[in-house]
Amino acid sequence: MKNIIIPVDFSKYAEYALKAAAKFAKKQNSTLILVHMLEMPTGYSDHDSDYGKTIVFLIKYAEKKMQKFIEKDYLQDVKIQVIIKHFALFPEIGDLAEEHNASLIIMGSHGISEHNDTFLGSNTEKVVRNSPIPVLVIKEELPSIDFKNSVFVSDFKMESVKAYQKAKNFFKSINVKPTLLFINKPDGGFVSTSEMNARFENFLMKADGNLDNLDAFANYDDYTVASGVRYFADENDISLISVATHGKSSLSKFFNKSISLDIANKSTRPVLTVLI
Repeated sequence: MKNIIIPVDFSKYAEYALKAAAKFAKKQNSTLILVHMLEMPTGYSDHDSDYGKTIVFLIKYAEKKMQKFIEKDYLQDVKIQVIIKHFALFPEIGDLAEEHNASLIIMGSHGISEHNDTFLGSNTEKVVRNSPIPVLVIKEELPSIDFKNSVFVSDFKMESVKAYQKAKNFFKSINVKPTLLFINKPDGGFVSTSEMNARFENFLMKADGNLDNLDAFANYDDYTVASGVRYFADENDISLISVATHGKSSLSKFFNKSISLDIANKSTRPVLTVLI
């Protein structure tokens, strides 16, 4: 991973993301690109006479806060670049990542149990739904980024091949072979054993050109995808959940709104989202 993007709002959740990113940087010799999205106070417009002065003041203030934010022992010997953006929106972080040749975005979020984090809900979702590169969402400080026991969750239809390939590149970079998890549901989504085997084989031939990862598949039966993923993760001590997402129209067609909230927001485990 050459470059890693970290959105920063100076909260403790942003620092959780920064600490995890520092661990990646030291292992991968990556540069961390810290991005702060500058917002104007309510009521200001670019027609105000003191608008320019206000912008300069806010930028200088953000620069001072960022300098203090990165004065951490765990960032010693880590290459850091700071970007402070104004007139920018959260969906643009994905474009920014592409511009800087980043291969991963790491962002902190507290999920749906608290209400004081900039990256809660809509802003996290905006990045996830628009980012062309994988987004690692972290809810709490990670003692380790050893994600050896990981899972990639999908319906394994042909439209998910590109997401799988992106996730595979990430896992390859950290030397991890994830379980490929399919949740079999009774309510219209049930797939027979023979159909599942055929789907898995067709998927791998399209994605990998071989069946070397066929033994990585796991089929789990449950009434909902969300409960199946949670139960599988608990039962198998999963350290990282990776989810294929559909992007702008909805967080995923396979993972509908309630499921995405359960997996990406409620889970205390880090979640890697990958755009289909």
